[in-house]
Amino acid sequence: MSVEWTKDILLIWEIVRRIRSGGLSAEERRALAEKFGVSEEVVLRYDRARTTYNVQIADKRWRQAKLETILRMTEGGKTFDDEKFPDELEATLERLRDAEPENEIARELRDARDAIRAELGLPPVPPEDCS
Repeated sequence: MSVEWTKDILLIWEIVRRIRSGGLSAEERRALAEKFGVSEEVVLRYDRARTTYNVQIADKRWRQAKLETILRMTEGGKTFDDEKFPDELEATLERLRDAEPENEIARELRDARDAIRAELGLPPVPPEDCS
């Protein structure tokens, strides 16, 4: 699958990167909004939604997926194969994500993403393309 690096993806990537490195200040949010041509409100909304999602869902899912993958890869005395680990981990993450019921936190993250897209003149991401 090929990804087109549209402005919304670049902005979201920038927000996520800054969240992971300590968060966004009001000044940084303002600068990102100006750089990408969106309102500060949608940057703040996505920042809050992503932070909540990371704390409540993503970080826990990541830890669970790593543990499950390691256990599965070493069950029955098998030798751990670190070359297969990334693919196995991705499969576990996908399985956990697909098994998770829709919830308010995930909906708000999706809606915050779509608000960014709307301000950039882009349509919402179809549900089948979401992950």
